[in-house]
Amino acid sequence: MRTEQRINDIKSFLYSYHFSNGLRTTISVVVPSLVFAAFGKLDLGIAMSMGALCTALSDVPGTIVHKRNGLIISTILIFFTALGTGLLMPYVVPMGIWILLCCFVFAMMLVYGNRGGNIGTGALLVMVSMLGETQLTPALTLLHSSMVLLGSLWYAVLALILWQIRPYLNVQQALGDCILQTARYLEVRANFYTPGVDVAQNFKAVLAQQVIVNEKQEHVRELLLKRRSAQQGTTSINKSMVLIFLDMVDLQEQIMASQTDYNALQKDFKGQEILEKFHALILEFTEELKTIGLAVASGQRSLPRSNLKYDMEKVKKAIADITLVLPTLKERTRTIPLTNILQNLQDMAQRIYNLHRLTRLERLKDASIDPKLELSKFTTRQKYDLETFRDNLTFKSHIFRHAIRVSLATVTGYTLGAVLHLDRVYWILLTIVVILKPGFGLTRSRSIQRLIGTVTGALFAAALLYLTHNDTVIFISMLLCILGAYSFMSFQYTVSVFFVTPFIIFLLHFLHPSDLYNVTQRVLDTFIGGGLAFVANMVLWPTWEHNFVPDYMKKMMVANRKYFELVLRAYSNETVPVTDFKLARKDTYVATANMMSAFQRMLSEPKSKQKDASRVYHLVVLNHTLTSHTAALAAYSMHHGVQFPRPEYREITDYLLHYMDQLILMIDPGTAAQAQPAPPVHAFDRLDAHLENLVHLRQQEINEGKGATPTRDEMLETKQVHDQLTAIFSLMKDMSKAAGKA
Repeated sequence: MRTEQRINDIKSFLYSYHFSNGLRTTISVVVPSLVFAAFGKLDLGIAMSMGALCTALSDVPGTIVHKRNGLIISTILIFFTALGTGLLMPYVVPMGIWILLCCFVFAMMLVYGNRGGNIGTGALLVMVSMLGETQLTPALTLLHSSMVLLGSLWYAVLALILWQIRPYLNVQQALGDCILQTARYLEVRANFYTPGVDVAQNFKAVLAQQVIVNEKQEHVRELLLKRRSAQQGTTSINKSMVLIFLDMVDLQEQIMASQTDYNALQKDFKGQEILEKFHALILEFTEELKTIGLAVASGQRSLPRSNLKYDMEKVKKAIADITLVLPTLKERTRTIPLTNILQNLQDMAQRIYNLHRLTRLERLKDASIDPKLELSKFTTRQKYDLETFRDNLTFKSHIFRHAIRVSLATVTGYTLGAVLHLDRVYWILLTIVVILKPGFGLTRSRSIQRLIGTVTGALFAAALLYLTHNDTVIFISMLLCILGAYSFMSFQYTVSVFFVTPFIIFLLHFLHPSDLYNVTQRVLDTFIGGGLAFVANMVLWPTWEHNFVPDYMKKMMVANRKYFELVLRAYSNETVPVTDFKLARKDTYVATANMMSAFQRMLSEPKSKQKDASRVYHLVVLNHTLTSHTAALAAYSMHHGVQFPRPEYREITDYLLHYMDQLILMIDPGTAAQAQPAPPVHAFDRLDAHLENLVHLRQQEINEGKGATPTRDEMLETKQVHDQLTAIFSLMKDMSKAAGKA
């Protein structure tokens, strides 16, 4: 099993965007240097390679319009930055001012999102690389900058040609990755059915994985739905991927809909094998999802590996065997949660079989995208205008404070290098630019990762240079290091830095042979740059996450309230447009993931800045559980319909919505005093009495030998809704206590 898992992990990596991006970047960087080296002009080839590398950073996945515009803007900025840096290099004071301005402007480009931030980083890297050149006359500067420009154009043309050849590659890879991460989410939730599991500890893993799944879903939305909003259903591949993604989001809701009281489940069925059977069954579901994910990422067909229906029948029989030994109907109701979970798994199995089918394009004839679903509403629009930049020129903006930190830290590093007459001052600046991030936690983790990667990479390079002087072996090792560095850059930073360090040392080995000096200098400058970045983030207007937690918490609760309200309309015979429902669901997942991400960032900050960490975490867990119970109600109404609506549902819904309103007031320190206790409601008592009566009537029917009857169906539905609403009410009370009021 472990061998198969490792093979799947390797396949997943080879089919991923990370590897294809690393391969494309490696080709764009290596080819110019090889070509010019053949003509004895390696220095010009390296300049061209640097232009290609810096432009590659801006090439994040997106629509062809955004990709093209990003490459154009990046090319222009990189050329003028290289030219300006080369011309000002002989003049220390003007150079310091130039570094200050470039760092501020390019760091501020984070206001335009991930693409804008990467464009800024690419421009900063070319500025830093120019500082590594010596004795550049104006003529040489123009030549060098022109080669950088040529490298940028070379990468842009290569990227656009490859996009034309395989326009759907990035989307397939992103969608496949999303499915694999959803499989991982289901795998983590399966641990709740492991005997003796620490439920609270497993919830931490579930929440952390949910953040990853949400990030992947948002990534696919940006790639796929923006592209399709104006041309829905134009090609089979497009149609297939949209249908797969829509099914995956629905499947995520169904996974959450399996929420139950896991502590009670462990207690009720302790010593029995039923939970282990559920665990094994759910793991089979994860394997099916992994198969689908790998198939989608590689553009291949997938076929079911297991007979899920047969395996579910075995679990169903096991539940029936338990039920038979329980003497009364009231005791048998303890197995209803198991039956509900199994029913949910049966719905999920049908969706998984449908996902297999959707990977086979010829099977799409009968499938259609709901015309009522307005796909364009599910994407976010990034403004690229001067007003956005100008609005962030205030200390209230954390990006503005970050830009000032980057500027002052790099100027300090440049000054320190000049005073100490360091040969490789640009390495200090490179470390600062790469490590320094808007948040303290990410900067600290980047600092540690970079130091570990640099030291281990330097030791590896030193060992190889000590063991061999064969330039062919060293050159091949350098190529492999380039591929590794760019393949792991976006998701395994330590590994990426491990490869970057020997790559640079091997490159300097060919340019300026002085191996041990290059190794020690690289490590020393990394420590200096990392130290400056760390101090800057601690001292210069630091951004602490606890200041933003109440706002994230409020958004999370508001989104969850809206989702709950729309779901419960179905239980009052009201109709909800499918777009409104799915938008509310999406907003809930996004807000919860944002809250959890902020909490994780807060935990990486100094202890003194982790305000009310345990209380915040408790609220996040309760909110996630609330979302899961709401998802269970949504899944039931969608797949079975509400056959027996009750007037109590409307009263309880209004009551719970009022309770949520008070919680939202309590979470915000500015409005906490306005919160009022919710008035008592008697609808729960009436619903309890009605359910008790149904159980009594059903017991009489069983005594009379009756099978399935309307009373039985109403009892099962009422029990399902009653348990979910009761659980939500209990959660409301727990959240009220956690927020600070009983």
